Amino acid sequence: MTNCPNCGAPLEPYKCRCEYCGTWYFDFTAFDMSDDKPYYVKFRTPYGVITTLARPELKTIDVSEDNVYACDMMGHHLAKFATTRSCDLDVTFHSYVNPEDGSLLKLEVQ
Repeated sequence: MTNCPNCGAPLEPYKCRCEYCGTWYFDFTAFDMSDDKPYYVKFRTPYGVITTLARPELKTIDVSEDNVYACDMMGHHLAKFATTRSCDLDVTFHSYVNPEDGSLLKLEVQ
């Protein structure tokens, strides 16, 4: 990703927020989900920062839409309008034992 998906401004490498419009972006193309290769990942959670050796897996892609219909007096649909559209990506990270210290994860409480 070289340009902001929101405003089109050029993105600065090693940053995760557009300097022009403030949009947050995260480029996950480094995770090759077609491979069984684990990666060291770090997540900030309400409990602290979790670091783990894990393999990402895309479980499901759930696309949905809510519609409103314009009907005639007989109840026949004349037109359909999408009121809400959404897409949920369900990604799971399967943790592996760290070969250096035998741990599954490290939690740094902040």
